[in-house]
Amino acid sequence: LKRVLIAVGFLLLGLIVPYETIKKLIFPIMILIVMSLLLTILVGRLQFGAKRSLAIASVGIQVSEFVRIWLVFFLANFFAAHPQTANTHRGLATVIFISFLVIVLVAVQPSLSMSVICLATLIAMMIYGCARIKLLLATSTIGALMLAIFIRIFPHAQYRITNFISEPTYQVKQSLIAIGSGGLFGKGLGAGLQKFLFLPGIHNDFIFAHIAEELGFAGCIAVFIFYWQIYLRGLSIAGTVDDEFVRLLVLGLNASIFIIFLVHVGVSIGLVPPTGIPLPFISFGGWSLAANLFAVGIILQASRKRLL
Repeated sequence: LKRVLIAVGFLLLGLIVPYETIKKLIFPIMILIVMSLLLTILVGRLQFGAKRSLAIASVGIQVSEFVRIWLVFFLANFFAAHPQTANTHRGLATVIFISFLVIVLVAVQPSLSMSVICLATLIAMMIYGCARIKLLLATSTIGALMLAIFIRIFPHAQYRITNFISEPTYQVKQSLIAIGSGGLFGKGLGAGLQKFLFLPGIHNDFIFAHIAEELGFAGCIAVFIFYWQIYLRGLSIAGTVDDEFVRLLVLGLNASIFIIFLVHVGVSIGLVPPTGIPLPFISFGGWSLAANLFAVGIILQASRKRLL
């Protein structure tokens, strides 16, 4: 309840604070994010071998969850305000330098999963911003090279990739058992067995597998329809605003939520290497919920100002 109340506060913040105000504060916010990420790396709370949250009093703040939202604001403003520069070498250098600065700081925590989400959001924003193919290829290539370097540096990332190629990890095996045992209509609410420590982190990283076990294939279809409707609604809102910045903002925030959903499901069914990505709006992760509801608040704010 505490996490939900905090997240609802972020929803109201996104709904009430004008995005024009946030737009004017893009670079001050970037400085704040960079400083917070550096502090997290240096003196952050150590959990599971990584420093991903900054402890303030008794609260651990996970700044990396908000990096993708800042990226969407930055890129939406850049493509809307500088449409000519965006498709030049100077524009490419600006986007890559500023975007990869914060993405690298996220990766160094290490949080490779969130850095991949940020990279995917960056590429989605470049597509929505009508960037040229060569700029997209250059950004994707640089991102892939950086990811390969970080995988080489961090042993846990090597372990996950190696096991993904050779055989599923213990968690993925248990996730597949949960999904397969659910059958068509599942075992029933509360009747799942994998939550009894057979599948570690089921309340967060593998909640989709838990849904599949208790609600079956029918429950999985309902979850897919839920996220698909959110995505379609976001596209609908983006198509009815007359401001290019707002259009790109809604498209980017909408895409980031859907990308996280796809990655989470991909991990659960063994199509993507294991990552610690919560399922939006459902998993236990408090700061994930706060960031996603803040994004929803911004989208709803844009929806109130759309053309009829």
